[in-house]
Amino acid sequence: ARFAPSKFERRPRRTMALVLERCFGRVLHLHINSPKNLNALSGLLISTLSEKFSPSNVKRASVILVTSEGKHFGAGHDLSEMTSGSCDPQLFRTCSELMELVANCEIPVVAAVQGCAFAASCQLAASCDVVIAMRNARFSTPGAKIGLFCSTPSVALTRAVPSKVAADMLFTARELTADEALQAGLVSRLMPEGASMEDLEAEALRMCRRMAEAPREVLVGGKALLRANAGEPLHAAYERASEAMERGLSRGVAREGITAFLEKRLPSWPTEDLEIEQALDLVPDGVAVVGASPNPMRPSHGVFLAIQQMGPAYPVNPSADEVAGVPAVADLASVPGRAFALVNVFRASGDPAAQVIDDVIAMAAAGHGVRGVWLQLGVRAPAAEKRAREAGLIVVADRCLSVELRRRRSHVPAAGL
Repeated sequence: ARFAPSKFERRPRRTMALVLERCFGRVLHLHINSPKNLNALSGLLISTLSEKFSPSNVKRASVILVTSEGKHFGAGHDLSEMTSGSCDPQLFRTCSELMELVANCEIPVVAAVQGCAFAASCQLAASCDVVIAMRNARFSTPGAKIGLFCSTPSVALTRAVPSKVAADMLFTARELTADEALQAGLVSRLMPEGASMEDLEAEALRMCRRMAEAPREVLVGGKALLRANAGEPLHAAYERASEAMERGLSRGVAREGITAFLEKRLPSWPTEDLEIEQALDLVPDGVAVVGASPNPMRPSHGVFLAIQQMGPAYPVNPSADEVAGVPAVADLASVPGRAFALVNVFRASGDPAAQVIDDVIAMAAAGHGVRGVWLQLGVRAPAAEKRAREAGLIVVADRCLSVELRRRRSHVPAAGL
C-alpha cells in the first residue's frame, strides 16, 4: 500500500479503516483509503472524514494533509449507494457540512491529488487551501451529463476558479487537465514530469512541514484573515488587515521572529501545546534521559523518578554507574534493546543539545523506534530542532517533563499553564 508506515511509526500495512490517520509532529495526515471504489465519497466515508475534521481533532495539529490511496484522488459520490434504497436522504447535506468543515478549518488544509478528482471529490479538493497535483490529475464536475447537475460541488468550485471556467466545467462536464487546473487556480503547484505517487505524498508532506514551522497562532490568525477578507470591499479588507498586523506585532512570536531575523539566527519559537501532548503520549513506551544524574539533589534525578512512575526510564550518563537503581549507559546506542520512544535531554543549549538531537534523528532514520525528543527547561537548539521536525520527530523544547506529567495527571490543559 502506498500509505506505508513511516520509519518513525510502525503499524500493520493492511487495514479496513476508511481514513488512515497519523501525526508527523505538527502535521495531521489524513489518508482516504477506499481504492476499490475509487475513493468515492460514500455516506460512511463522509461521516468518517467529518469526525477527522472536528474541532477537537483539528486542535492536535498546525496543518492538515489530505491524500488518497490508489490511482485516483476520488470519483465523487458513490452512485451505487445514491441509487439504492438505503441511501441517506440527507447525504448531500452531510457532504456539504463536511465541505464547510474543511473550508472553515482554522488551520491550513493541503490536498495531494493524483488521477481523477471528479464531482464531490473535485469539491473536496477545491475546499482545501492548497492543492498539489500530479501531472496526470484531472478535475471535473460531470453531473450534467448524467442528468444531475453538480449543485453542491459548484459552491466550492465557483469560489476556487473564475466564474467562466466554473460554468464551462459545470455545463459541459469538461475535464480540466492538471496544467489547466493550475492556470485556473484550482491547483497551487504541479509535480514534475515522471514523479511517482510516493513523490507526490513526500513533497506534500514537506510542504506541510514548511507551513508548520510557523507558530500555530500565526497560521490560525492568517487563515481567519484570508477567510474574512474574501470578497470584502478593498477599504474594509485593508482595515481588517491593518488591525491584524497591529495585533500581531504586539505578540511574543512576532517579537522573537523579527529579533531573530535582525540577529541572523533561527527563531526560538515556543513549543506548541499539541507537541507537548503528543510527546507525553510516548512516555509509557520508554524514555531515555540523557544527562540523568545519580545525585538526588539534581533536577535531572527528580525528572527521572517522575518518568519512572509512568513507564520505563533509561539513564544515559557516561559518568554514572546507576540512577535510581537503573544501570546507566554511556550513550543512546547502548540502551538495552533501544526500547525507548522519547529522548529527554539535559544538556547545554546549542551544540551539546544539537548533538543529541542529531543522534536521535539518525536512530529514527535507522528504524530504532524513537519518535520524539524533549529538551528540558532552558535548553534550546533551534537549527537541530528544525532538522528533527523535518525528519518527522515530535519536538518539545524549553519545558520541564516532570511538570508536564504532573499537569496531565491533574487533567489541566497545556494551554492552562
